[in-house]
Amino acid sequence: MAYIDLQHLSAPEFKRLCGVSRKTFTEMVEVLRSNLERQGQRGGQNKLSVEDQLLVTLEYWRVLST
Repeated sequence: MAYIDLQHLSAPEFKRLCGVSRKTFTEMVEVLRSNLERQGQRGGQNKLSVEDQLLVTLEYWRVLST
């Protein structure tokens, strides 16, 4: 599921799906953004946005723990 699809969810629904609150999610994106955005640099470019990459990681961690 893409991050754009989650923007309309209420706070409890967002936390139930992602495992973290929306505020924590945005703080995590701010920390990751400087390391994951590679526009204009050598090497491969990311196909997913930083938000989508974090969302995939959080979903993976939730599945891995069960």
